[in-house]
Amino acid sequence: MEHNFSEARSMLSDAKAAFEQIGDQLGQAQCLWNLGEICKVEQNFSEARSMLSDAKAAFEQIGDPLGQAQCLQSLGDICRVEHNFSEARTILSDAKAAFEQIGDHFGQAQCLQSLGDICKMEHNFSEARTMLSDAKAAFEQIDDQCGQAQCLLRLGDICRVEHSYPGARKMYSEAKAFFEQIGDQLGAGECLQHLENISTMENDIPPHSPTSKNKQIPNLKDALKGLKRLFYGKKFKNTKQAK
Repeated sequence: MEHNFSEARSMLSDAKAAFEQIGDQLGQAQCLWNLGEICKVEQNFSEARSMLSDAKAAFEQIGDPLGQAQCLQSLGDICRVEHNFSEARTILSDAKAAFEQIGDHFGQAQCLQSLGDICKMEHNFSEARTMLSDAKAAFEQIDDQCGQAQCLLRLGDICRVEHSYPGARKMYSEAKAFFEQIGDQLGAGECLQHLENISTMENDIPPHSPTSKNKQIPNLKDALKGLKRLFYGKKFKNTKQAK
């Protein structure tokens, strides 16, 4: 998909001016929101925050709860990307509540996913797993395969970081199948790369891993047996020499 943001920005600015001229507040608010989204994608977060805040105020003025919720979600995502997790959590929770109030299941699911991402980045894996599982269930309810795949990918990441490789393999395999089904080659490739990495890591398990300990015990016993044989063999040889 071609992203001609410069042209889009120019057209939206013209549209916003036209809506202002005829007093169409909804049109103005929608243009502001789209302009903010463009700035967000371009990672011009300061400008994006300003546009989205203005759009939210405009939606509030005309009583458009969906517009307000979408602006809150975007503002929360900006805070998340900037690692301002406390503020992001507050804003995204407000957005999720707003989506729930108007029955927007897709918006709810996206907010849950973003909240799960925050917990994951804070290494609060238990809470992250709950949020992402709930988000996956919400995406499943509305038959959004892309959303399900993204949640499975993140759940796989958590299992991998916790060295729960069988769980990680299951999550990545399911995510890969979803990505392939919707034609997302990049997502499928990322899952495949993780699956290959897991196979590599299973052959080089960290010392603190429970699996590692189980593997080390027989090796330790074998080593002790070898030392005994070596010790008693030397003792026996020395005794014979002494005779």
